[in-house]
Amino acid sequence: MPAYRFCRTDDIALLTEALNVCYVVHFPDQDPLSSGDFKREIRELNVWSSSCMVVSADRGPIGVVTCAKRERETLIHRIGVHPDSLRQGHARHLLESLSQKFAVLGPARMVAEVPDDLPTVRGLFEAVGYQAEQRFADFTLSKPLAPSAATGGVSPASLDDLLRYEALDPSVSRSWERALETLQNRKDQIRGLAIASDTRVEACALFRDLPRYGRREIVGLGGTIQRGDGGADAGILLEIVVRVACQAGSLAVTIPRVSSEEISWDRLESMGFQRERTYTRYVGVPDSNTQ
Repeated sequence: MPAYRFCRTDDIALLTEALNVCYVVHFPDQDPLSSGDFKREIRELNVWSSSCMVVSADRGPIGVVTCAKRERETLIHRIGVHPDSLRQGHARHLLESLSQKFAVLGPARMVAEVPDDLPTVRGLFEAVGYQAEQRFADFTLSKPLAPSAATGGVSPASLDDLLRYEALDPSVSRSWERALETLQNRKDQIRGLAIASDTRVEACALFRDLPRYGRREIVGLGGTIQRGDGGADAGILLEIVVRVACQAGSLAVTIPRVSSEEISWDRLESMGFQRERTYTRYVGVPDSNTQ
């Protein structure tokens, strides 16, 4: 009989094993996760071991769900079932158990960012009452961008500077990877660029280099265009900053999981970016039976 249980802080090795045999196994191109990878997600994404569950049988883990938790919501970060145990109701039971727990302990708002090319996973969340809310997309640069001629006003800027001047509007819809909390957790990895006037930041971009994977990620965008008070030039200024951030040498440039509220997808495509994978944020409704 399979056993379901919530994990403890000392279950990192178990969770890593469960993720590899129940989740990573479904993605042949993905490298196995290590305990170090899981600990990094704890630091950067606020994954909580006590908000994760493992389903075990005699042969070992057959199901797993990992969650990240912040003040206002809980993210279903990964969910997977061993290939030999699919379609036996384990994934649904995991989601229902989480809903019951967080309806009591909070935060009750539960979200999942599901790739649109995984219809089975989307169907799972819809079957337990999750509702589609926001869409995100990965963009990659198809060819190097020529920097804008008007780059003289672009200067380095730290994340702390940009937050101090309220350049990153907290009301803008951002994926978990791009949320302000994630940026703060990764502050030591991130560099910024900005165009600023005497009183405000007109446009800014934050990025980090991942040489191991051969890419530069543009992880944050902001400025007056998001506040709606930048006038007709706001989009042009943001494009100038993005073009400077794209000068990455041999690294490929990507903009992962960006919403159209951060920057217009049409503008990115007009600049030469290609839209790759898209995602839908699903929002769970708390289980009323536990309230």
